[in-house]
Amino acid sequence: MSSVRFPLLALLAFVALCWQPGRAVAGDLEDCIGPVTDKVEAACTAILADAQRPADDRVKAYFSRSRFFTSRGKFDAGLSDAEAALQLNSQSIGALISRAYVRQRTGKLDSALADYDRAVELDPKNPSVLVSRGFLRVDQKAWTEALADFNQAIAVRQDYAQAYVGRGRVYVETGQLDQALGDLNAALSMNATVQGGFFWRGQVYRRKGDIDHAIDDFSRAIAQAPQTERAAYYARAELFTAKGDYARAIADFDKLLSFMPDNKSIQQQRQAAIAMQAELAKVRDAQPAPAAPPQQTAAAPPAQPTSPVAVPPARAPGTVGAPAPTPVPSARAPAIIGVPAPPPSSGQLVAQAAQLINQKKFADAVTPLNQVISADPANEAALRMRALSLLVVGRYADARADTDAVLKLKPNDSQMLSNRAMESIGLRQFDQAISDANHAIEANPSNAQAYLARGMAYRLTTKWTEAITDFDRTIELNAKDATAFAERGQAHMGLNQFDKALVDFDQALVINPANDVARAARGLTLLLKGNTAEGTIDIKTALDRNPNNQLAEVGQGLAMLVSGQSDRALVALNQVIGKNTSYDTLARELRARALLAQKDATGALVDVNVVLGRQPNNPDALQLRSLVWLAMHDVDKALDDLNKAIAQRETVGNYFARAKIYEAQNDFDKATEDYRRSTQLAPAGVFDVLAQTEARQKIQQLSKKVPCGNTPAAGGTCL
Repeated sequence: MSSVRFPLLALLAFVALCWQPGRAVAGDLEDCIGPVTDKVEAACTAILADAQRPADDRVKAYFSRSRFFTSRGKFDAGLSDAEAALQLNSQSIGALISRAYVRQRTGKLDSALADYDRAVELDPKNPSVLVSRGFLRVDQKAWTEALADFNQAIAVRQDYAQAYVGRGRVYVETGQLDQALGDLNAALSMNATVQGGFFWRGQVYRRKGDIDHAIDDFSRAIAQAPQTERAAYYARAELFTAKGDYARAIADFDKLLSFMPDNKSIQQQRQAAIAMQAELAKVRDAQPAPAAPPQQTAAAPPAQPTSPVAVPPARAPGTVGAPAPTPVPSARAPAIIGVPAPPPSSGQLVAQAAQLINQKKFADAVTPLNQVISADPANEAALRMRALSLLVVGRYADARADTDAVLKLKPNDSQMLSNRAMESIGLRQFDQAISDANHAIEANPSNAQAYLARGMAYRLTTKWTEAITDFDRTIELNAKDATAFAERGQAHMGLNQFDKALVDFDQALVINPANDVARAARGLTLLLKGNTAEGTIDIKTALDRNPNNQLAEVGQGLAMLVSGQSDRALVALNQVIGKNTSYDTLARELRARALLAQKDATGALVDVNVVLGRQPNNPDALQLRSLVWLAMHDVDKALDDLNKAIAQRETVGNYFARAKIYEAQNDFDKATEDYRRSTQLAPAGVFDVLAQTEARQKIQQLSKKVPCGNTPAAGGTCL
């Protein structure tokens, strides 16, 4: 929750560092470009209403008022003002940052990044611009790129506290707690009021199990901004609950509900805290138990608070709101009336967690494991189980922190090494994943999960052959692993081996009919082969089960595209592109085709260049770019790309595209020859099928332009 404000803080710091009035103007301009207060809107509006003001003042007024509107959730007004500033001065860094922030707050991260990139291009040594871009990349979970921006900002200005907070947050998110603590301590020593400093240091202490220090830091964050520090209230409430201080926990939940009265998760956690508080009250108020014989008299033990819980950091990307709830342990009735029930032992809590994991309630299992680890940070069984649970629910950095703790005790533990490989894949750190998988395989050559993890890392880095080899080995070791079949199918897709892919997806769904990845991938494969009816059924089923299934969204975009609905295709594909998924490349290829169908060759070129930047020799992308060049009337470039594509692989689409180039050059002999060649090859996919149909029509058309005697098959008919 706090994270969504960081870009605004960087924006304010940018104005303070970089923008001073060009001349001594009292009143409106000073109020307009000052901190975001209630004076800003009126002061900036007065400047904009004064036609005698110089253009520079008007630019500043527009982007300052844009910041004001955006900070209050008036995104349309904020965007309008930022655009107006850029109309007056397209190189205004303040206006670019203002527009970037609006776009970032409204989820248009690619557009926001483009603005930040432009601002960095204009002023590459500006630490505020670098930090602003760093926080955007944090929102994108692009940890490596974010870290580079914060490092560069610190290299430019060593006393810039906000850059240390940003870098500290990256370290927190990637489980590097000691480095995070160092940076956050440094930031707070420079500026004790730097926003985010106490909150993220509290997160470090919480993950380290230092609950009291964490509560203290969250309290200091709240003291600085009592009306806005919702994440700190939430984190502190959970820690109060963990300590058994239910009254304070309820007070914090009440404060959150004053901001968000309809938030169901906070309501539920508040009710749970009230129930636990009431149960403790019953225990305290109960009558004492009957006295034991004199020689065995024993005092009833005092009521014990529950063990502290190490709670993960609150996150709410894109909007200010409460994070998903952390499960709260249910209150237990005492076993004997009048005698408080003792807190469950570590063994009981671990057994409870194991039962929840067996029931696939991984999020719920985290709560008892938190209690165990808070009391005993080196409890290996609990660390193993929590690492697994966090991995399954997608909290990869938290999972890796637990895995690292186990591996410090047992560096050659094959299972935990393969777990860490999976966690690194979740963090998109593929080299680390491959390294850990290799180590796991060295320790245990029969570890199927290690081969699976390494295969996934290879697939996600487009090393299709290596991936298939590892998935083969996984299946050899465990023939009932539906994930391995689904993964191998996707690798076959990468090699355009659609028939093999379908066999694997079918097998994955036989083993596990609920495997939505396999179902969506099968639908996409069927669509790529041209089997629209059957493929659409799988895509629809996958989307019905999970409307956010991005693989199914790609299939939806493809289905719309081949049916001529390019506008609807763009809607579906835009849901995938930029989300850092393994299907971003395919989605960009499809979007380029959709844009080309809408005669937006410039937009199509952007997407296809991104694809070729990743895969310079991708023959499909080279073929597609040749069509883009042709639409832009650059025939030489089109022919060059097409010849490169054909040199790698002869396909219907390649010859069809080259024929179109020859036709544009009025070389009808060569065009007819290539069109004819495209009809003689077996189509490899849906676009080849479409191209082959059009090629037959083209041959008939060109036969009327080319004398039969001039064709390679002179005489008789040209057909």
